[in-house]
Amino acid sequence: MFMRCLRADFYKMKRSSMATGHIIIPIMVSAVFLAYYAVSGWNETDKITAFYETLGSAFPVLIGIFVASTMEQEQNAGAFQNLLTLRSKTAALFSKAVTLLLLSLFALLFTAVLFGCGFNMIHGQSIASMGVFIMAALVMWLSSIPLYLLFEIFAFAFGKAFAIGAGLISGLISALFLTDIGMYVWKIVPFSWTARMTEEFLVYELADGGVLSEIKSQALIYLVVVSVCFAGYFVFSANYEGCKISE
Repeated sequence: MFMRCLRADFYKMKRSSMATGHIIIPIMVSAVFLAYYAVSGWNETDKITAFYETLGSAFPVLIGIFVASTMEQEQNAGAFQNLLTLRSKTAALFSKAVTLLLLSLFALLFTAVLFGCGFNMIHGQSIASMGVFIMAALVMWLSSIPLYLLFEIFAFAFGKAFAIGAGLISGLISALFLTDIGMYVWKIVPFSWTARMTEEFLVYELADGGVLSEIKSQALIYLVVVSVCFAGYFVFSANYEGCKISE
């Protein structure tokens, strides 16, 4: 059942602008930053860190938009009737989250390769290997998993506008928590993770290996939060009965 739903969702995504967005956005973002870095006097560490911090802060906004778009597809397809008449609503809803997660994994890795190759062309032998760029993208992707689950609940329970609004607020939190405001609380606020967890990884790789203990402590919190999000998600999806949305 799940695999059939997954194939159907990939087919629907393929025919929508979402698939195109996951290709065009990485190209545009990488091109803009590389064009600026070609003439910028920043040091290499600051350039790499700033790129991923910006990407991590904007990522929740994009997640909110893409998740809202998947909800809108179902809303327009008979007011959720196609979804609600399936034998397993959990499989149908979860396939949408998995589809978006796979597309985002491709987009983040694509961005890392484009930016990493361009950065090495500009600077010759960069201080960061291609492996660091790719690992930073993987860290950002892993940190986004709770957001996909939560935002899908928001979208299907409260509507498209609520999911997009949650994405905008999460993007603001991500940016604010890169400052001293989030110094002590960012670990327990998953809305800040796409930027802050990636930053911690880059600090470890490029500047201060001493933050390893902090990364290990965060790993346990991450596993607990993700487990709770999955549990809540499956409870919600198993009991989902549709909703009346007017936007």
